[in-house]
Amino acid sequence: MLDLNRLHGIVPPIVTPLADDETIDHPSLRRLIDHLIEAGVHGIWVLGTTGEFASFTRRERAEAVHTAVEAVNGRVPVVVNISDAATRLAMDHARDAAAAGADAIALLPPYYYANEQDELLDHFRRVRAAVDLPLLAYNIPQNVKAKFSPDTILRLGQEGTIVGLKDSQNDLDWFRQVMSGARNRGIGLRGFLGTRYLIDAGILAGAHGAIPGIANIAARECVACYDAARRKDFAVADAATERIIDATRISSHARGGSATAANFATMKAALKARGIISTSIVSAPLRNLTPEEEARVAEFARQCSLAPAS
Repeated sequence: MLDLNRLHGIVPPIVTPLADDETIDHPSLRRLIDHLIEAGVHGIWVLGTTGEFASFTRRERAEAVHTAVEAVNGRVPVVVNISDAATRLAMDHARDAAAAGADAIALLPPYYYANEQDELLDHFRRVRAAVDLPLLAYNIPQNVKAKFSPDTILRLGQEGTIVGLKDSQNDLDWFRQVMSGARNRGIGLRGFLGTRYLIDAGILAGAHGAIPGIANIAARECVACYDAARRKDFAVADAATERIIDATRISSHARGGSATAANFATMKAALKARGIISTSIVSAPLRNLTPEEEARVAEFARQCSLAPAS
């Protein structure tokens, strides 16, 4: 069982590299994981929102987890998002993650139906009972129809159903309530923010780390921000945040597509420009970059030192 003290720091929710036919590119996935661990990250989050998890079959998801666990080889914890639209489906993914050797799992509220808090409690309890793995709650209400109340998170933590949470809603007030409530009740809850610009602010609010998508292309900057915030050197943390903000501007170089597609495809294009993954392909119906857009992204990545100079 995972030592929860290892669950901290920068845990990138990795993109899922794809081949031209939209199947998972496993060699690229291995290279990406090696690259991120060499950059100093503290964990790997597999098949999250940034990883386009909802686009893959159960078999594809299980195979991606197996590759990720194998590639990590115990160097850092592997957290697998096992979310789906129904409890029994999430339980299947949880069992697959356990069989592959994942260190922990993460779970969204079921999406599509607007579930009430009592339904969320039941959902999490049943999934946790299905496998003996540490479970984190994943809160991103802008992508699903349910938002956890602080009390629901604290109840799940108090009873031992969850060991932590990832909060991606950009609401420090909510996060602070949860972390303060956990501390006051003696609940050992591992808290992570899923936002790009609040790594240092999250530490002040009680976070144990961050799970920012931008860490796929700016891992060293995210690690530097976290390390500086931990030692209370907020001037250095702020300077690292400025570099992270610069990195996020890469998405503005993909015009005409949805914000989601631009974010994922541009990060993949930057990683492709570095020779880490083979394509910038995203899963349909997300829009791929045109060759001209990809070239602009690659040039921007080089200017920001996110890719080697040509």
